[in-house]
Amino acid sequence: MASSKFVALFLAFAMAAAILQPSEARPQILKPDCAAQHGQAPHPAPVGSPGTTISSPPSPPAQPTECLTPLLGMMPCMDYLTNLTVLTPPTTCCDGLKAVIKDAPVCLCHGMNGDMNSFMPKPIDPVRMMMLPLVCGTTLPLQTIFSCNTLTVPPIMAPVAPVAPTPSP
Repeated sequence: MASSKFVALFLAFAMAAAILQPSEARPQILKPDCAAQHGQAPHPAPVGSPGTTISSPPSPPAQPTECLTPLLGMMPCMDYLTNLTVLTPPTTCCDGLKAVIKDAPVCLCHGMNGDMNSFMPKPIDPVRMMMLPLVCGTTLPLQTIFSCNTLTVPPIMAPVAPVAPTPSP
């Protein structure tokens, strides 16, 4: 059942990618031979000014030990995710989603595979959960989608350590 959800999620992202145009803010860098064909001068490689360093892309966030804390930021989404008459998620929902994508994207697997349903009064609509990043104007990294099947997803709640019995006097 979960694999069909991932296929649906992949198809949703593929459709979104086909519809969305590349950003105008991102310059198109052409190789010198291609640039001449298009009547453009090639863009030079990015160079920092003296005394500055060019930073590498940020590393992925560390995997959390539990997912309840990051997912609490998405509580404003619950009405949208469980009630089909709510047409758009509130801004606070999208802010929470963006924070989870940034800090603990693997925790979204709990929403996509139905694990969160045991904590909710009504079941989460899996299609709405998969479309939420698009509705909120953000993207879910593809590695997150694949990590739901390949990585160990942290539990929603951290396991409680057993209490040691107290010795009787």
